[in-house]
Amino acid sequence: MTIRPLFISALLLSACGSDRGDASGGAASGPMTVQVHVLRPAPLEHTFTTSGTLLPNEEVELRSELSGRVTHIGFEEGRAVSAGQVLLRINDEDLQARLRKAEAALQLAIDAERRQEQLLAVQGVSREAFDAAVAQRVGMQAEVDDLRATLARTVIRAPFAGVVGLRSVSVGGYVSPTTVIAHLKQTDPLKLDFAVPERHAAHMRPGIRVTFSLEGDTAEHSAEVYAVEPGVDMGTRSLKVRARGANPGGRSLPGAFARVNVRLDAMPDALTVPADALIPDIRGQQVMLLRNGKAQGVRVQIGLRTEDRVQLLGAVQPGDTVITSALLAVRDGMPVRPAGMQDRRGGADGGGASGE
Repeated sequence: MTIRPLFISALLLSACGSDRGDASGGAASGPMTVQVHVLRPAPLEHTFTTSGTLLPNEEVELRSELSGRVTHIGFEEGRAVSAGQVLLRINDEDLQARLRKAEAALQLAIDAERRQEQLLAVQGVSREAFDAAVAQRVGMQAEVDDLRATLARTVIRAPFAGVVGLRSVSVGGYVSPTTVIAHLKQTDPLKLDFAVPERHAAHMRPGIRVTFSLEGDTAEHSAEVYAVEPGVDMGTRSLKVRARGANPGGRSLPGAFARVNVRLDAMPDALTVPADALIPDIRGQQVMLLRNGKAQGVRVQIGLRTEDRVQLLGAVQPGDTVITSALLAVRDGMPVRPAGMQDRRGGADGGGASGE
């Protein structure tokens, strides 16, 4: 008599529990909650950072073309010199003596040619004799010119204005063409060599201004690109670029490491999304938009790229809402809603059922 009421109560409780489970399951199958980004026009700069090296504008190793004893040093180590300044002289006494002898022989040849010319006018000598005198004079002139050129090489002059480094010779020492006397560097302006990744190579051209900073120097320096290699290096897949910038007072030193900031283009009203919002496929790139509570795939074109953002071109416009999360799970036409939206009861969205 008491068993039947208990059995009926158990059935009712089981049915109620089943109804609650069904309701809970319905809520779990609501719209997917996703992160979104609303497209709004904003300035976009096409910039990237790379490493570079400072180089002197001009640099030479000072060497003598002749072997000989040093008789004069005309510079101070580490000091500036002007173009054409005498830096070093080599003993030239033997060359001077040979030059005087050759000049005397040349004068005799000139006199002999003049006499032969006068005799030829009255047919006192043959044409062959006169031509031999002319050849003698020309040969002696060539010998004199050669000795004068050799004498000029005993004097080493600065080919350009710059700073001479530490010297390795002294007065009275012997030098040869293999001896490095010192280094001459022009440090104002300075050159800046840096490498550009292949994806930016097409944008590099003379006239682009770059900024760079140096280790231990808080100042920002600038330089202007003036030369670009005509091809990409196949080993590094990068393009070598050279810029030139002022270096007043020689404050920056050649050989220093530089961190280079390159600014290629600037867009005043670009529509950008995080780079991970793109969905690549065999036909290009697309993004998922949130429209009328559902996901909709839209194919787009790519403009400027930065390290973390991409400019969108094509079938998007300001105000469009781009889905930026769960892109592997979202399908075209799937119900979705932005994270943080409140339901109809006014509660904060915790990822459950949508009130829409």
